[in-house]
Amino acid sequence: MTPTRSRCARVLLLALACALALAGCVNLPRSGPVTASEPDLPVPQGIGLFARGPEPGATPQQIVDGFLTASWAGYSDEFLVARQFLAGPAVETWQPLEQVRIYADTPAPEYSRTDDGAVRLSVIGEGSVDSAGRYTETAVQTTLETDFTLARNPDGEWRIIDLDDGVLLPVANFRSVYVQSALYFLTPELDAFVPDVRWYPQHNLATALVRGLLAGPSPWLQPGVVSMVPAGTRLTVESVLVSEGVARVDLSADSLAAGPAERPLLHAQLERTLRDVPEVQELEITAASAPYEVAEPVPELTAYPYTARPVVVVDDGVLAEVTGTTAEALPGAGLMEGLDPHHPALGYETDSPLTVLLDGTDRLVTAPAAESQSFLLAQGSDLVAPSVDRRGWVWTTPAESTGNLIAVRPSGDLVEVNAPWLEGGTVRALRISREGARVVVLWESAGTTVIDVASVVRGLDGVPRGLGDPVRIGDRLSTATDAAWIDEYTVAVLGTSAAAPSPSVHLLPIGGPSTRLPAVEGAVSITAGRGDRSLVLATEEGRLYERNGASWRATLEGVADPALPG
Repeated sequence: MTPTRSRCARVLLLALACALALAGCVNLPRSGPVTASEPDLPVPQGIGLFARGPEPGATPQQIVDGFLTASWAGYSDEFLVARQFLAGPAVETWQPLEQVRIYADTPAPEYSRTDDGAVRLSVIGEGSVDSAGRYTETAVQTTLETDFTLARNPDGEWRIIDLDDGVLLPVANFRSVYVQSALYFLTPELDAFVPDVRWYPQHNLATALVRGLLAGPSPWLQPGVVSMVPAGTRLTVESVLVSEGVARVDLSADSLAAGPAERPLLHAQLERTLRDVPEVQELEITAASAPYEVAEPVPELTAYPYTARPVVVVDDGVLAEVTGTTAEALPGAGLMEGLDPHHPALGYETDSPLTVLLDGTDRLVTAPAAESQSFLLAQGSDLVAPSVDRRGWVWTTPAESTGNLIAVRPSGDLVEVNAPWLEGGTVRALRISREGARVVVLWESAGTTVIDVASVVRGLDGVPRGLGDPVRIGDRLSTATDAAWIDEYTVAVLGTSAAAPSPSVHLLPIGGPSTRLPAVEGAVSITAGRGDRSLVLATEEGRLYERNGASWRATLEGVADPALPG
């Protein structure tokens, strides 16, 4: 039996033994009246794994194999059994929650011996989670290697005396133990939430989320968001108590530094952050065990401020609105003579929404309306497709970057937005998130495709001034040509990968594993509204596709450059 099968067999046998033991404790009634009840069922908490300690006479490889199994079960027993496989200082110094390295379920892990006698484990990496719950996807077919140094204890048994901090988990076990959640911070205007995706063990999830929120946003996001949590605020007890649907959060006295206008927003942050915990229906906040006074109503904020509109396309040299399987020219189409329209972008307004487009490759202009001509907003060499944010700023940049983006308003205000990390690269596409606090940039650096997400830094007047240092996503893509936001933390990117040489839409969470949708031959541009079911793409032959179940359905021909708000 292979090490992997032997590990699985041990876990299954123990689970079966527990089930049989429990079965012997109760008897089903065979007589009496039929009654109805509403049992209080526990919330599912993933698969509980149980492991045995080291067997007498186990070889070094068997010790490592047993340690891995015990590590998987460690989230249920505080890693007590896993530490039985260790000896010396490692028993106390090993930090299992320092990182999680996730590897593919297949092929099976491979064992070898190093020159100094250590047991080396080699697996195909999928991703990793750091101690703060931040997920990083691993590039495709990356081999992870980790060494375990062993020595005999006074009883002559092999034990691990040196190892890396953290736990190694196969994908299936990771998905059972960990859950994707988010911490919610605020836009500088205090009118929308901005998520910071984290992965925490399902056990005591509410506590992990509150601690994460109090600790603040990830470094890449911090310059573009605010939090109403006063400095130094912490939990006064070890965990958040959840009882009968109520989460009771007792904050330290530092939280009293929040003023009357800030406390409702702090309450909103905690409430939205805990919404993903299934057993939490209400929130009760105290400060040093005393009621936390919130005098003003808690605001209802959204994390995805999106305004639905029909898809707009370029149809025979004019802008047209798609309804079903037909395209009808927009008002002002008669004034488009002399323009070479490409890549329209739409604003979020419900009445008279802003619409812009590229005239050729070097001019950003407004679209003509029923009674007004088009006018120039910006010029530059080989401008990328524009993106409109909620504040009415239109974003673009010359493809060959000098380290600045362009943001302009129809009023004529134009600013250069500093992004020094782009200097010398070639920008392919950019999209501002719905709340306006983040931007995704597809670009090439030294011939390598890069997908970066950065915070948007604005002045007190809301004017964009710069981008923060980026966080990288989509390392598994070989090329990337277009992007669209589909929810509060997921970007759809049109590109290729080793597994998909034809252009496909890849769904990239900012802090999570990616997924790939079926390919459409010749796809060149995409747009989206709310959710991946809203995705629309166009091919180089002028055919428009929309999602149809798990696949795509052609709806129009002879059109290009579909656009939805943003």
